[in-house]
Amino acid sequence: MCNLAIFSTADDKIVRSILSCRNNRVKTKLIITNVPDSPVAEVAKKYNIKYRCFDHRDYKDRVSHEKDIVRFLKKEKINLVIFAHYMRLVTKYFVGRFKDKIVNVHPSLLPDFKGADGYRYAFEAGVKESGCTIHYVDEGLDTGEIILQKAVPRLEEDDFHSFKSRVHEAECDAIHSFVESLVV
Repeated sequence: MCNLAIFSTADDKIVRSILSCRNNRVKTKLIITNVPDSPVAEVAKKYNIKYRCFDHRDYKDRVSHEKDIVRFLKKEKINLVIFAHYMRLVTKYFVGRFKDKIVNVHPSLLPDFKGADGYRYAFEAGVKESGCTIHYVDEGLDTGEIILQKAVPRLEEDDFHSFKSRVHEAECDAIHSFVESLVV
């Protein structure tokens, strides 16, 4: 059995996509955020999943923040973490505790447009195609091994919001496919 923790700063749509999976080898045990009043709290409540906010502003540094999170994850026997638009860079301390067990949903076709605003970077670059990447998290910024990618064409009539919406839908589909395909 894979015990999953979903980390999200505020993206309840990707979280709901993961929770809609029917893979009986995966149990979502936790939803974690770093922002009080995140919309993911309501999702956790609706699905009766344990929820915890570790507000990074309550800690003196990243590692002390991550140590509290790691203690909680270990107590809950978590063996897979998905970052569903978790808007925090993690340190080698965190990565080292879950080596090859952290997966990120990224809004571009890596290695292009790394960082938090992949949608905007791709749109402003005028690319004909963008999409999303599901990849393992390592110590770099969006440099981990790619698991899967889903391409999304940029349409002539796209403005930024329509483009972002279609890429976001691809992110939901891609992470759903990943979780459904997990064999533990």
